[in-house]
Amino acid sequence: MNALKGPGTVAVSRSALTTLGVRPGSTATFTFEDGTRCRARVVAVLSDRSAPYSALFTRPTVRAHDPSALTEVVHRTGPAVQPAPGTREIGVETYATGEDAEEDRLVWVFTVLLVAMSAGYTGIAVANTLLMATADRLPDFRVLRRSGATPRQLLGTVAGETVFVVAVGTLLGALVALPSLLGIRAGLSATLGVPVELVIPWTPILGAVAGCLALALTASVLPARAAVRTVGGSA
Repeated sequence: MNALKGPGTVAVSRSALTTLGVRPGSTATFTFEDGTRCRARVVAVLSDRSAPYSALFTRPTVRAHDPSALTEVVHRTGPAVQPAPGTREIGVETYATGEDAEEDRLVWVFTVLLVAMSAGYTGIAVANTLLMATADRLPDFRVLRRSGATPRQLLGTVAGETVFVVAVGTLLGALVALPSLLGIRAGLSATLGVPVELVIPWTPILGAVAGCLALALTASVLPARAAVRTVGGSA
């Protein structure tokens, strides 16, 4: 764009030229990102599809009004040239690999946040349910103590029940989620025309299950221990 020289020149698209109601070589008023208004002379007219923007100014002009305006990527199709200071030239394969890695990182972060939120709400529900259930089992604990059960046996029974409940809940959750995941994979495969691998993030899932189990044991065993002491004996 050799015609763009100095802060008072601008190149506009053909549709922008019509909108502004000016002709090539005349001047028009433009407003920059910082709210500054200036008049610039139209020195070139571009086709609507040749540029991503309706108006093109020189780089110093744009940077003067918007310091964050930077060109992230420039695609080169001609012979190799010396990269400008502060830039580097990479191949198509390297660029695509970097873009894929960044997208995978964002998906992984989203997955971890989603699992963490789900596990947090699930943990609160589990703890609340077990606290209320344990408080209502005082008569059962009293009967078991009078039947000869030791405090250790009572607490072991409560812990075993808690582990069983968490295991059943995990299994049911997996059975509910698996058909949906398989359906999504089948839909993507049909849309893209290539096989899509089902990737399950085992680390955050197992971490969520372990966290729920620890919270459930805490919410059941500790109140049960206090309840056992109230009905007699020592834990």
